[in-house]
This record gives sequence, C-alpha cells and structure tokens, in this order.
Amino acid sequence: MPDDFSPSTRYRRLARECLEIAQTFPAGERRTVLLQMAQVWQRLADEYADSSAPLLRPLEGEQPVMQQQQQAQPKDDDKKE
Repeated sequence: MPDDFSPSTRYRRLARECLEIAQTFPAGERRTVLLQMAQVWQRLADEYADSSAPLLRPLEGEQPVMQQQQQAQPKDDDKKE
C-alpha cells in the first residue's frame, strides 16, 4: 500500500473489503461481524476526514509530557563516617 494514501482512504478501503468478504458468507454470525467491522471502518474514515487535525498529533504549542526521576540521596548519618 503506497504511503501517500491518507488514513481515511485506507479505512474506506478496509470497509469495502469487509463488505465484499461478508457477501461470500451465508447469513449468520460471521457475516454480521464482517458487516459490523465495515461500519466501524467507515465511521473511522468519516471521523478522520471530518477532523481538522490528524489523530494522536500534539496540539500546536503543546509540549510532550516529561517525568523527572528522583535519585536516592545518602542519609546525613552515612556522611559523618
């Protein structure tokens, strides 16, 4: 799959593939699951296309969260000897 496809294009392709595969199954649980998967992929494609910012991208000016680690300090009693 070429890298120039947007996520929404990929999601729509996956939805279409689920629909095509679902048509090969007789009515039943497996077909229903594939149809549900197609709906989820389609919804994700729509949400991504409607989104003004890509998913999981930090907002402009937002700094990544950093954590500080503490180091164990020797006790005063240990220093006297």
